[in-house]
Amino acid sequence: MRLQMKKTLILRQILWVIFGLGLIGLVFSFGDLSRVGYEVSKTFWLKWWVRLLVLGLWGYIFIIPNFNLKPIKKKISLSLGLLIAVTLISAAAGVNWQQSLWGNYYRGDGLMTWWHLIILGLAGRWLFPQKEIKKLLPVSLFMSWSLLVIGSWWPEIGHLWQLGFGNPNIAAGFIVVCTPLIIFLARERFLILKIAVFIISMMTVVYLQAWGAVASLGLGLVMFWLLKQPRLRHWVVILLLLSWVGGIVCLMNIVPVGNSQFTESRVRIYHKLSRAVIRRPVFGWGFANVDMAFESIDWPVAVTQDVYIDKAHAWFLEMAVTTGLLGLGIYLFLLGNIYTQTMASAKINHPWTQALLLTFLIYIFHSQTNVTSVAEDAVFWICLGLLIDIRNS
Repeated sequence: MRLQMKKTLILRQILWVIFGLGLIGLVFSFGDLSRVGYEVSKTFWLKWWVRLLVLGLWGYIFIIPNFNLKPIKKKISLSLGLLIAVTLISAAAGVNWQQSLWGNYYRGDGLMTWWHLIILGLAGRWLFPQKEIKKLLPVSLFMSWSLLVIGSWWPEIGHLWQLGFGNPNIAAGFIVVCTPLIIFLARERFLILKIAVFIISMMTVVYLQAWGAVASLGLGLVMFWLLKQPRLRHWVVILLLLSWVGGIVCLMNIVPVGNSQFTESRVRIYHKLSRAVIRRPVFGWGFANVDMAFESIDWPVAVTQDVYIDKAHAWFLEMAVTTGLLGLGIYLFLLGNIYTQTMASAKINHPWTQALLLTFLIYIFHSQTNVTSVAEDAVFWICLGLLIDIRNS
């Protein structure tokens, strides 16, 4: 019995280290970046990180007698299963099934990467008790956030340590989604620490001129206040939707979509990809095939040498393009179930639940304003996995 307890403790400590280093490692870029893109190096790191966590999970199953995986609510497990099935069908019926599986040369973010993210979300809830993950996740994110903030303000340090994402908007997105959980870490300290974390995050994303991240952080502050008001909590999702729709309407009216000089403008991307959805509305073009969908539409003006676009710069639109309206609908059904379950739980009054939900909501908003890194996606899926257990935790 003692030997078994010792083995369990050693395995748990190893998994703590793997989990923490895995999250921290996502802000680094490994290898020769002139040959391997920033995102490719991060997807490579993510996959091996998740595989090590899964090995640790198998270790628990073999070492601990009667070890049981926490069950998932039927609605959520059904929507997850349907989502995986639809992405497979869309890949098979799409225009390039190999790219759907492995992703393109620049990102490597195909279905294999996306499935690793889903497994990461489930592994986090299975591997660590809530008391442990409450400390482990915020501390790991604080280390990642600190490194990225330093690398953003002092690029020479970032370059020396190979920190960053190769794009200030993507780096800012990661900073933004980390902020609620880092503020949770400071909850038992002085109020000034919470304010300092928010101000540093805001100053950094403004310095990076990542306006989508600035808007996301500002919206997050308002949602943070609403979550603290029991009678006003239902306004959180309404505010999120109004902000998103309002932003699209303003963008469409400000930027001249018909001007060929604006080949990389959000409006042109949205218009072209929306028309691509109409061409293949049910199962879409296949996961990670945004580039082919974009090239298929020559509108509103013909461009001889067009830019290369491989991301929709809005995740809901990307889901519609790559997995069709069916895939987008199932994805929204999954998110809606988790949101309503969390809001209906008595745990919604706890700071931990509010921090997880706030990260979840900020990611949803920010992912509609810009491309996200696999690092930002990892934080989202970990939080999503933990929110699954909120009702019964």
